[in-house]
Amino acid sequence: MTLTKNKVFANAFQLIDEFLNAQQTQLNVLEERTKYLKYELRSLDITLKKGIKEQKGFEGLEKGFEALEKGFEALEKRIDSLEQINQEGVNRLSLIEDTLVGLKTLETQINDREYQTQKIAEMLPHVIYKAKTSLDSSDSFEGTELVESLQIPVELCIKQSINQDPHPFADTLFPVMGPAIRKAIKESFKKLMQGINQAAEHSLSPQGLAWRLEAWRKGLPFSEMVLEKTLIFRVEQVFLIHRESGILIEHLHKEEVKVGDSDAISAMLTAIQDFIRDSFSDSKTEELDTVEIGNYTVWLERGPYAVLACVIRGVAPYELRNIMRDSLERLHARYGNLLHAFSGDSASLKASPFLEKTLQSESKAGAQKARLMSPPLIVILSIALLGALGWGYWHFQYQQRLSDYVEALRNTPGFVVISSQEQDGKLLTYGLRDPLAIESREIAQTFDLSDDEVESFWTPYQDLSPAFVEKRVRLRLKPPSTVSVRLKGDVLYLSGHASQDWRDKASASIFPDIDRVVMDDLLETDRFLLALAKRSLLPPDNVTLVVQERVLQLKGEVDTTTFEALQKRIQALPREAFARIDSSGLRDVEREREAIIQNIEKTIFYFDNESARFLAGQEKALNALLEDVQQLLVLSETLHQTVRLQIIGNNDGRGSKIFNQGLVQQRAKMAFDWLHSHGIEKDKLMITPPPVIRFGGNKANPSERKVNFKVFWSPKL
Repeated sequence: MTLTKNKVFANAFQLIDEFLNAQQTQLNVLEERTKYLKYELRSLDITLKKGIKEQKGFEGLEKGFEALEKGFEALEKRIDSLEQINQEGVNRLSLIEDTLVGLKTLETQINDREYQTQKIAEMLPHVIYKAKTSLDSSDSFEGTELVESLQIPVELCIKQSINQDPHPFADTLFPVMGPAIRKAIKESFKKLMQGINQAAEHSLSPQGLAWRLEAWRKGLPFSEMVLEKTLIFRVEQVFLIHRESGILIEHLHKEEVKVGDSDAISAMLTAIQDFIRDSFSDSKTEELDTVEIGNYTVWLERGPYAVLACVIRGVAPYELRNIMRDSLERLHARYGNLLHAFSGDSASLKASPFLEKTLQSESKAGAQKARLMSPPLIVILSIALLGALGWGYWHFQYQQRLSDYVEALRNTPGFVVISSQEQDGKLLTYGLRDPLAIESREIAQTFDLSDDEVESFWTPYQDLSPAFVEKRVRLRLKPPSTVSVRLKGDVLYLSGHASQDWRDKASASIFPDIDRVVMDDLLETDRFLLALAKRSLLPPDNVTLVVQERVLQLKGEVDTTTFEALQKRIQALPREAFARIDSSGLRDVEREREAIIQNIEKTIFYFDNESARFLAGQEKALNALLEDVQQLLVLSETLHQTVRLQIIGNNDGRGSKIFNQGLVQQRAKMAFDWLHSHGIEKDKLMITPPPVIRFGGNKANPSERKVNFKVFWSPKL
């Protein structure tokens, strides 16, 4: 309210400011015009005086007077116009003053809370009455927003009032709650008595007994059979589904009906509709109206934003569709906007009152037959009959379980049933049993038979079927998991791999039921693992594999590519098959060569001042260089490569050019001769001058009196 008031005052003051600016502009124009006329008058006066003095220029003077007269006429018109504008401004100022008075009054009323409360109290009854009239009308729902906005505040007020003092509400509702509670209890007892009477009449009458037998024969619950015989139709469940997304909005059902996952059923109906439309509709606009599912029929009615589905038992009349359409139309009229913008929250959609009208049902006339006997007699006879039927059914089931148990013993390998008989309420079984067969008690438990109901007497024997012969072989040999045992006729086949001790034990064993043992496919474990490693690793010829006591060892010299490939294949080997995998003997000679080359090219030897003699104390470094060069030559042969060692001399630049050229050559030759004298062939060595030979310098630089090396290699042709 304060924001609106400030906006009104701001607009009023803006209008006043604009008007005053316009008046100021008009006054400025008039002032400029007056200055111009004064200037013209002054010019005319000067011209007149000059003409009189020189006695000429009278024609110009006359023209000047004419212009001056026209200027005065225009000035008079402008003054008249300005007077009119001023009058209009005075009128507007009067109007603005009246407006300001009204705004001041309005401001006073807005700030007066008592005045505002009185006005709201005068208008509120009219607003509520208009909202009620709109809600009662079937064509308009203008009062919906007022009802929804007042709902939560009124509920909170009622809750707060009840929490503070519940007695006023109890006193107010006492005349209503008493009759309502008594009516509800009366209706509940009435429904209970009707259900008891109907169940007794259907259960204890001849017709009811016939229905019960028919239900037992068909494997249906008796309640289902009663519904089938007495019901014309009944709407058991109602689903309201959002048409665009297929989300379930509301689900109602009869109290006695067992329901499953309502969201899953809604999704199923939507999926069936989409499947039918996509598969069998040319225009993709036809809609599914009816679905038959077992004993149920599903009727569907569609609105712009929602689909109404009724699950019906029996044959419903066509009038039910009119009821469904009417309910769907009322829902769209009441909640059209909410249904259109529905996103999954159904709390604001109170659709239950509209859907409850569709839960219709109708029973057959005369479905309840008159009782042929008195109720007490019918109850006694029925109890006796049911008891006899129950005992007979239980005895039949018990005998059937005993027969199934004996038949299962006969069909189980390792058992030979000779005879069975009942004695003192217990089934006694006699026969033969292989000690390796399962216990008969385990078979009895599968038929819910206890030790008090069955007892067995078995004589041991050996079953000669292949399964039991294999079991006896396994118990005697105890083969490892890597050995497969298979019996074919009287020949035992062993395959896989095992240790040599176990192979010797198996070949020396004698079995009375087996003619011979074939171990052609049974390898010694180390040989098997070696074959497995070769098949998996695919090593080159210069790599050897050895398996001893399940330990795999790899030895050999390979390049980097082959080394990395072998490491990856080693990781893929079945680790549980090997006790250990040792790849320490596998050398990456290409990587070793690179390391040796780096050591050689980092090696530097220093010389005495202006000489080709090595500085003292470098013998250890010379020997290390010799060892690196020898290893490099050996690795180059393994890699089938040609290697040459460049020897580069250097100087500090003192002396002449010719002197320094000879000096660097002599220093390189010194290193060349030393390596050759220690066994390095000359064709593996090469003297190379430095890129720049220093000369003419005066400053000594011992760090440049040196020889360094560079390695060149290439594949052998």
